[in-house]
Amino acid sequence: MPRMTAAQTVAHFLRRAGTKRYYLYNGHANWGLLDALEYEARIPGIRMRHEIHAIHAADVEWRMRRELPIPVTCTTVGPGNFNTIPGIAEAFYDSTPMLCLMAGGPTKWYGRGGIQEVYRYGDDEFTQLFKNITKGAFTTYRPDTALRTVMRAYKTAITGRPGPVVVYMPLDVQNTEVEVDLPTRKELADWLLPHPPAPDPDAVAAAVALLAKARRPLIYTSSGVLNAHAWDDLRAFAEAAQIPVATTFGGKGGIPEDHPLSLGVCDRSGTGHAVKAAQEADLVLGIGVRFNDLNTAGWTIFDIPRKTTLVHVDIDPGEIGRVYPARIGMVADAKRALKALQAAWQQGGHEPRRAAWLRQIAGWRKAWTAEVRAAVTSDAEPLHYARIVKDTSDAVNAFDPQASLVCDTGFIMNYVPAFYTLKSPWFATNNQQFGQMGFAPPGVVGAGMERRRHPVVVFVGDQSFVHTGLALATATEYGVPGVVIVLNNKTIQAEVEGAQAKFGRGVGDHYRIEKTGEPWNPDISQIAAAMRARVFRVERAADFKPAVEAALASGQLCVIDVECSSTIKRYAVPVVLQHGTMPFPYSWNQDR
Repeated sequence: MPRMTAAQTVAHFLRRAGTKRYYLYNGHANWGLLDALEYEARIPGIRMRHEIHAIHAADVEWRMRRELPIPVTCTTVGPGNFNTIPGIAEAFYDSTPMLCLMAGGPTKWYGRGGIQEVYRYGDDEFTQLFKNITKGAFTTYRPDTALRTVMRAYKTAITGRPGPVVVYMPLDVQNTEVEVDLPTRKELADWLLPHPPAPDPDAVAAAVALLAKARRPLIYTSSGVLNAHAWDDLRAFAEAAQIPVATTFGGKGGIPEDHPLSLGVCDRSGTGHAVKAAQEADLVLGIGVRFNDLNTAGWTIFDIPRKTTLVHVDIDPGEIGRVYPARIGMVADAKRALKALQAAWQQGGHEPRRAAWLRQIAGWRKAWTAEVRAAVTSDAEPLHYARIVKDTSDAVNAFDPQASLVCDTGFIMNYVPAFYTLKSPWFATNNQQFGQMGFAPPGVVGAGMERRRHPVVVFVGDQSFVHTGLALATATEYGVPGVVIVLNNKTIQAEVEGAQAKFGRGVGDHYRIEKTGEPWNPDISQIAAAMRARVFRVERAADFKPAVEAALASGQLCVIDVECSSTIKRYAVPVVLQHGTMPFPYSWNQDR
């Protein structure tokens, strides 16, 4: 058997597993890994300007592919590894698989309290920091078992509900030679592709029987459908059973949003007809979806089980019944579940009688479209968010409906769900669970690297841009184009309205020159220009769509610095439910 360092065994494994690139930040402890990846395995490394940039770029890369190989990052001991924590937490709770190689200090010094050792409660317990925010956190204590540890971690990341794993590789373990028997590409292919779980046939039969009897059924999906590549199966079953489909923001595009059966996003800031259909449905088929407070407007949209029956399908048994009791719960991969439901529906010879239900929804759609028309055509200056999102949607769909869309957290999340029409499956994403500011700018690199033939469009607030906007320096280094729309109003606007509603005042949510009170930001346009981005400065509504069109056509890295209103109210579906009023901004207001 050949001899090589433990780092080299890992690098060759990743090469044979199909890894196309990895995202790195250089530091003394990961030199062995970086050298092996670069010069032995010949895997290109993408130099990021901050460790959190690397995590977000890798996360978005996966969301634009959602198939093997999983993305890989490589960071170094101490603060470098610590910087990854919020991004890894987001990936874990948004079900993104990722292999995070993290270098550590040498094992021979464990327990001495050497520089950057996490030692106060035990010999280098660094991985304890990641136990609650990963599918697994492993340490390679021996060079002769390092490859096995990394392979086990990789498998963990993609089995069942996907998620990130951390492998902590001490410096001396990386650089020690061992004899190794590397698996072949075929052996890896067989090993890395386990068959996903299929639903219980009795549960499928019972679910189809309920769906056949339902007068007002609704399919509700999220990222489970996207990770399973089940969008064609979703559309086929919805068409066969004539059931309308709504999604969460995280599952946006599970069915093309220009499809007649698509209701768009159903959440607090979703379309009016989607929320109304969720209110009035007598049965909800939830597939790969969580019923959290963002998706349900603080658990006020759905009235389960009093008014609505729930059939819940998820690959993670822990999500079934977490919030609402399910009449039928199926632990299954979304694609296999939809295929089984489709087969059972056809075998049963069921004739869907949904005409009255679909007509009712069409009426709600027409009324909601009329209601929001003034917002999406507003000429207000500074610009209205609804107009910004609708104009972007129209421009992007005219240029390339398969463009990648990455939405940051913040105020814009109240508008993209309803007003951006996603015509192609899965090419849009946002950070749902933890909402770390600055998720989107590194996504230019991740999405742009993965989907070179299609443009990347990013929505990001000004303060989120301040957090991670320098990730665009990496885009310039590697020649990655993108259109970054910075929503500039010198506030943390997602917090402004809520504080005003609760306390009648706010603290620290507006940025200004303290002496004069002048609203102020660093000059976003100059920052963008310093990174060699082409800059468009927009202050009038009539100029915005032409700027987006020009940026898309340029094929360059572009930043559109757009003046936005800081006083506009957030968009929320204006409905009152039978069992309570939709809370603002989240359910916590009802409790305090």
